[in-house]
Amino acid sequence: MQGKYNLFFDSSVLISALNSPYGGAGIVLSACRAGEFSLYVSDQVLEEVERNIQEKFPLIQKRFINFILSRPTVVSGTSLLEIRHAHALIKTNDAPILAAAIKVKPDFLITWDIKHFLKASVVDAVSFTICTPQDFIRMYWKR
Repeated sequence: MQGKYNLFFDSSVLISALNSPYGGAGIVLSACRAGEFSLYVSDQVLEEVERNIQEKFPLIQKRFINFILSRPTVVSGTSLLEIRHAHALIKTNDAPILAAAIKVKPDFLITWDIKHFLKASVVDAVSFTICTPQDFIRMYWKR
């Protein structure tokens, strides 16, 4: 793959990036902010992140606000049909997030949810790579 990658972050990676700017997810987020990659999130990802920050990570509230002010591309309007299709692949409340990723067709969906998103049945059914931040870093900087 050549050129600028389109990355879709799920909520686990966005929280990790905001909480640990020097960890793998934080490094990838910094590269997005620098214009090296295009970043996509869904409206549900933002809702989940906001809820988790309020409940568990109040100290990163300012970082989340700064992230929102950076104007990431937000995927919204995922249809019930798209969510049902995704639910056939990932039978959890993560189906709307997978549906949004399928809708935007990123090069990579980056997640820490290994249990659900990295199942072979999910990975084999989508047209993009699903990986952790560290796996993405290894793939990208290996080239």
